[in-house]
Amino acid sequence: MQDSVILAAAEGMPKFDRAAIMSHAWKLYRRDWANSRPTNAQARRKSLSRCLKSAWMTAKWKVAETLKTLQQRAADRVLELNTELMRIDARPWRMQTSADRADILNQIAIVKRSA
Repeated sequence: MQDSVILAAAEGMPKFDRAAIMSHAWKLYRRDWANSRPTNAQARRKSLSRCLKSAWMTAKWKVAETLKTLQQRAADRVLELNTELMRIDARPWRMQTSADRADILNQIAIVKRSA
């Protein structure tokens, strides 16, 4: 157990809109159970817990995305394009890949020039 207490408003810690996170969790819960309901209270609590965790992860991801620099975004885009290039290379040998491959390589060159 930790001896020191870290306040939620400590310097460098982002502040979250907890009401918005909770409303997002309820929206996810209602979407999941729009046409059916859990069989018992325990299943409902577990489902709401999962939705709340998902809402918190989404909020933290959005904060992390806004704090990224332009170079980090360009590096992430190049990584995505390299992954797509590997998917193209893994296609069956009879499929035409030259046009898609050239397009991805051009996009990688554009992103590298702009960064």
